[in-house]
Formats: sequence, C-alpha cells, structure tokens
Amino acid sequence: MTLVARPGALTDIGLHRKTNEDTFVVAPPLFAVCDGMGGAQAGEVASGLAAETLAAAVADGRPLLAAAEQANAAVFQRANDDIGHAGMGTTLTAVVLAGDTGHFVHIGDSRAYLLRDGALEQLSDDHSLVGEMVRDGRLSEGEAASHPHRSILSRALGTEPLARIDEFEVDLRAGDVLLLCSDGLSGAVPAEAISKALGRAAPDDAAAKLIAEARKHGGPDNITVVVLRLDEPRAADEEVTLAVPADEAATVVLAAPATPPEPQSAADASAPAPSRGSKRRLGWFAAVLTLLVVVATAGALTVSTVFYVGVDDGRLAVYSGLPAALGPLQLHAVYRRSSLPYESLGPAERRLVDEQGLHTRSSIMALAETLGMWP
Repeated sequence: MTLVARPGALTDIGLHRKTNEDTFVVAPPLFAVCDGMGGAQAGEVASGLAAETLAAAVADGRPLLAAAEQANAAVFQRANDDIGHAGMGTTLTAVVLAGDTGHFVHIGDSRAYLLRDGALEQLSDDHSLVGEMVRDGRLSEGEAASHPHRSILSRALGTEPLARIDEFEVDLRAGDVLLLCSDGLSGAVPAEAISKALGRAAPDDAAAKLIAEARKHGGPDNITVVVLRLDEPRAADEEVTLAVPADEAATVVLAAPATPPEPQSAADASAPAPSRGSKRRLGWFAAVLTLLVVVATAGALTVSTVFYVGVDDGRLAVYSGLPAALGPLQLHAVYRRSSLPYESLGPAERRLVDEQGLHTRSSIMALAETLGMWP
C-alpha cells in the first residue's frame, strides 16, 4: 500500500541560544533534521550544507545512504577548506518514504520516533557518550537525561572522511505518526509529553505543541521537529514540496494533481471546431500562463537559495532572493535582521553592502560575520 505523509514542521531558537544551528528538510518523499555544531555560525553552516546536499542528491535519484555519505563529504571538505569552520559537524536523521516502508539514515543524537496505537517507540540510537553508556547498562534512561556529558557525541556527520551512518527500514501503516527531532526536544521533554502532543490530529498542531513543550521545559537548545502523519491516500491528495531555511520563512511549491479528462457528451462532439483566430488567442493565453508558472516557480526557488546583504530601515539585513522586482512583485524578502546600523560601516564595508552581491546561504552568513552583523 502507498501511504500519504501529511507533514508538520517547525524550528525554534529556544530560550538560551543566540543563533539557530538546526536545519530541517521537508521535500517529499524525503524528510530530515540536522543539528549543527562548531560555534561561530559553523554549526549553522554544517547543518545547512548537509541538508542542501542531501536533498539535492536524493532529488537526483541517489539512494538515501549514498546521499548521506555525499553530505558527509561536503561538510568535511568545507571544514578542511575554511579554517573558520574547522571541526564543524552536524547530526542527521532522515527518512525517505516508499510505499509503506520508511528508509532511514541516522548519525548523532537527533532522533526518530514512531507513535503507533498510542505507544511511542524510539527508532534511532543516540550516538553520544551517554547513549553508549545506556546501551552498555552503565546508565539508566533517567540518569542519562541529566548527565553533565549528555551533549558529547560519539559520531557526527562531517567530522571524518568516512562517517559511520546507521541505515534501517521500518514497515509503516495507516495511522502511524513519525517524528524526527533535534535533541532540543528529546533532551528536554519527557516521552509521555511527546507522545501526547503527537496524538493531535493535525501535524501542524502537533509540531507547535512540541515546540511549546520544549520551551516550557526551559528551551535549553534549538528545537526542531518534523511530524509525519501517515494515512491512506485520498483522491484529492496534493503533492507538497517545501524548501525550508534554518530559522526563518519557508518557500512552498504546491502542485495539484492533473484533472482527469471528463467524458465528452454527444452535444460536445457535434459542436463546431474553434476558429483559427480563437486557436491563436487560446495559444497566446496558454503561452502567457506557462510563462507565469515558470516565473513563479523560478522565483520561489530563487528566494530560497540566493541571498544578499542589504539595508532595512537603516540597519543591515540578510535578504533571500534577488534585489529586484517584477512590477509590484518583490523578488526578495528579509531572511534575518541585524541591529548594526549601515551608517556605522566604513567605506570598504559599505561597498560590500552597496554592490548587493549574490551568495549561497553559507557564504552570506560568512559575509555577515565579516561585517559584524551578529553580536
């Protein structure tokens, strides 16, 4: 049976962090969570690069494990090429859904859970110091939750040339709920509260409740959740693809399924064929409509993948998209604001801003750090 995954996904900076180093991917049939590490925005770079590489590789048809290994190589190479990112890495917990099977890869201490018939099961093993101690019987689950070294990872993506990535499959059925999350949720919220939140019918509501629970329990870290409710397909199901940056807005491309041809009545069959002029007008209309669809799709992709530094109300900001407009349609949006005034910059720094050069997400964050945009 082919199951339909109805997703709900959110990320939150938490109550004690200055930046959000988590990234999630919701690009059916791929879903993933990455929790970066490395400090000075290196963790943000690692998780973003891993997510982007993984999603691109899966979209190109690569098996999930091979895509994860490609993501490992990309993060490791970036860390070696840039001394400012030396030692960075990220967790990765991802699933590709195929029919009624979930194909998973996992490394680090982000987690995959399955809620079935009200019972919550942790599907992934924590690759952390305390996780190994729990599996060896040296620590209980309760002791691990408060252990001072619980954040020390034994494995991570991008920290070595060849990562040891877990791979496993899970048979799924209608009514199951899958959860991928960073340890900002699992490290703070008891399993009972996670299970209760996942019992909500709407995945968006469940995701919002999980974020709220993590913040209620202190929000010590970035919090990211991807909730997937698995149902039998309906005739009107739509395909949804999301490309989501780490901490701001998401770009959503929604494509409805093609409408099946309607039966033709005898009256329709006997109707006169349209004139040549009508055909020309219909052809012109179809061409314009196609162009608008292409422009809209290109705009959505551009807004989610291209960035530049500009000025918003006198202060510096990172924008996603192009510094241009199509009539009344702006091709950009504020991705992240800084408190640094433009007037405080020197001549060389102002030139970097004024030229509005286009960058990838990771390189724009490096430029922003060079300009001193973040405290």
